[in-house]
Amino acid sequence: MNVSVTSPTIHPIIVPTKSSLKTFNFYLVKHNHAVFLVDAGVDTDICWEYFNQTLKKAKIELEDLDAIILTHNHADHIGLVNRIREKIEIPVYAHPDAWIRLKRDPAFLEARVSFFEKLYEQMGCGMEGDKQIKRLKKAIRKNDSQKINGKIYPLADGEQIFDLDVIEVLGHAPDHIALFDEETGVLFASDLVIQHSSSNALVDLGFDGKRIKSLIQYEASLKKVADLPLKIIYSGHGVTIQNPHQVIAQKLSRIEGKADRLLSMLDEAQTAAELAKLIYKDRYKKLFPLVMSEVIGHLDRLEDLQKIKKQVNDGIYYYSVKTGGEI
Repeated sequence: MNVSVTSPTIHPIIVPTKSSLKTFNFYLVKHNHAVFLVDAGVDTDICWEYFNQTLKKAKIELEDLDAIILTHNHADHIGLVNRIREKIEIPVYAHPDAWIRLKRDPAFLEARVSFFEKLYEQMGCGMEGDKQIKRLKKAIRKNDSQKINGKIYPLADGEQIFDLDVIEVLGHAPDHIALFDEETGVLFASDLVIQHSSSNALVDLGFDGKRIKSLIQYEASLKKVADLPLKIIYSGHGVTIQNPHQVIAQKLSRIEGKADRLLSMLDEAQTAAELAKLIYKDRYKKLFPLVMSEVIGHLDRLEDLQKIKKQVNDGIYYYSVKTGGEI
């Protein structure tokens, strides 16, 4: 099938969910003689049905697809890749650092569990940290079916694919990319910018074995895309963003606001877990990994700005405000 277009024709595939994410979004795109997917939803029969309904409405056959472009490795963005590849041969593109996660490399997954085990100990998480480690260990076996079969082609920052600019936007994930069409101001931002979600940065293990300072990366990525001539953002969840610069400015402002709130709680030294309980209360247990990522990310950022100091007692980190005379 030959498709001739001068700007992207976008068919959003919006799969509802009862979770706080509201929807799982991925996109069927026609652009400059190519037909491709940006992300691939979740691996459910309902998502597969929504995908096929969209193909039918767009009058596109499955065999017409030229590629699948994955914005990052998370399960709610890669779900249908293997189902599609069972039916057709199709190249899959992703950030160069996505491979080890998309292929669910056993050694890396074990190292990641060990990383979080040490991290939650350092942050004073106690029992809730132990529970999360058990969940992560079970997930290694339970989620083995999420491994992407077949070759994955690297897609790096600064490259182009189907005349869309590839932009590395780290912070939410260590392998996150966005796709930008300068002519129309369209940005496929995936989980970098979600209108109903405040901070979206997830602490994780870096390839150097150290903690990724996710919120610092996330803030930098927001500022990077804020400099683009944006007209519209297609997100990984929730609504399409019609006022992108305003939404990005709000997110950057919220980062500053949360930082100020955290600082006001640090007159006395506290652990990250103690701060998380104070701020999030019941949600500390319900949303433990997300809550801890949020707090740890802010503490990393404040420490980087030299606004707080960290002390270590019995292997546990305690944070407090840095006074004017301290270096």
